[in-house]
Amino acid sequence: MKPNRWRNFALLSLAGFASVTWAQIPGHYNSITDVPGVTVGQTTSADSGATVVLIGGPNGGAGVPTGFVARGGSPGLRETDVLNTVNRNEFVNGVVLTGGSLYGLAATAGVMLCLEGKGLGVSSGGGIVPIVPTSASFDRATCGRPPATRPDLAAGQQACMTAATGAVAQGNVGGGNGAVSGGVKGGIGTASVVLPNGVIVGALVSVNSEGAAYDENGELHAASLGLDNEFEIAAGSSYISEIANFAGSTSRVPLNAAAGPLRTGTSAVVATNVQLTKGQANKVAQMADDGMSRAIRVAHGTGDGDTVFTLATGAVPGDANIDQLGGAAADVLSRAIMRAILNAQSIHVGTCNVVSYCEQFPTHCAVKP
Repeated sequence: MKPNRWRNFALLSLAGFASVTWAQIPGHYNSITDVPGVTVGQTTSADSGATVVLIGGPNGGAGVPTGFVARGGSPGLRETDVLNTVNRNEFVNGVVLTGGSLYGLAATAGVMLCLEGKGLGVSSGGGIVPIVPTSASFDRATCGRPPATRPDLAAGQQACMTAATGAVAQGNVGGGNGAVSGGVKGGIGTASVVLPNGVIVGALVSVNSEGAAYDENGELHAASLGLDNEFEIAAGSSYISEIANFAGSTSRVPLNAAAGPLRTGTSAVVATNVQLTKGQANKVAQMADDGMSRAIRVAHGTGDGDTVFTLATGAVPGDANIDQLGGAAADVLSRAIMRAILNAQSIHVGTCNVVSYCEQFPTHCAVKP
């Protein structure tokens, strides 16, 4: 894995189709909360949890324009039809990424009550209705047993009330607490990028995938996208010998679950400070989804949810360069996926053992993002 201190990003100028190069650096927290106005709250139970991304913008409590794409074969969704460009409402107040499979969609009602109490939502019939799209995933870290705890109304309220700026906890927390990615533990990951023209793009993801984020030798698929040495292997690590030992091991971690599709669900939120329409936000979500395909192989399978939301605060007005945003969003989503895998911790409870990537490849994680 060869990290990049600076990653160059080529764009097409619509005026003359000239190549333009932008240097990319991570935001202060390397988190979706580097986008001003974005806050994150999480509630974590024994074997599940919920993560909420809330957002403010120039429309005040009405919310912000939001896009959406779902390409997996087993999505678990709520309130996503409103994001279709043919439908009237333009604005969303937050997004929930929850565990608990379809039962976990109940957490959305708690987030709505929390936002209603804050006066945030769309005016309707003299009242306020918060718009909170949700994507749910199936908790596999319980080794086939239904989770003892499922995110409910109270869990959603708690996640909403704890939403804050600053650093975001990663790994076995919130909606990624019960996640599994390929043959290792999944979880929550986040990353951000700042461009010289003031554009900020951040991503937060719950990685719970049928495919794996690494190859048969343990190499992370998207490691070359790293910024500021975030995926650097420690100097002097025995990476080559580790690969050799892994290749001959009888305890190899499988890249995919042998039992076939298990109704999983990798879910992501991409946020930017750029002004977008709902249609433009949908296009950026579509382009950002490529970051999932780069980092996880195979993506968008029959057992995957693979859902991406795009939120736009509008703090940077004017005509958006959709190519710039979509490309940056894809890269930052790939990085968030890798950070989720690297921050996840193993589960060893009774006969249930879900090994983490870092337990399987300890020298890969000597420098942790």
